Amino acid sequence: MLIVVVDNSNIAGDADFPEPDLPKYGWEQFPELSKEDLAIRCWRAEVVVSAALTIDKSIIDKSFQLKLIVAAGDPTEHIDRVAAAERGIKVCHVPGLDPANADTSEALCNQVIEVINSFYRNELMHEV
Repeated sequence: MLIVVVDNSNIAGDADFPEPDLPKYGWEQFPELSKEDLAIRCWRAEVVVSAALTIDKSIIDKSFQLKLIVAAGDPTEHIDRVAAAERGIKVCHVPGLDPANADTSEALCNQVIEVINSFYRNELMHEV
């Protein structure tokens, strides 16, 4: 299972994610990706985390293992929720937290991991 954070530079402060409570996983984290690099990095991911980088239908369609997209923060406008729903991909967010606020970056990173953990426990939280 692969988790890909596609734009941790859009999270103010230190984007220091704790380890997920999963028995086995891969983790890739990038400051920012071009559209071309985004498709390359997401094609085998089960989970994609994005603070602001657009996850559109073309990216979703190329990501054949994708099961969950997590918006790192409250806004989800950068995620094509219709395309995700068409593929049965869940979309969640971190309500009440702004990725641009450095004072809450630790809480935001913790909540992102809690959303991922909840998904794999079949107790999905903060679905939009």
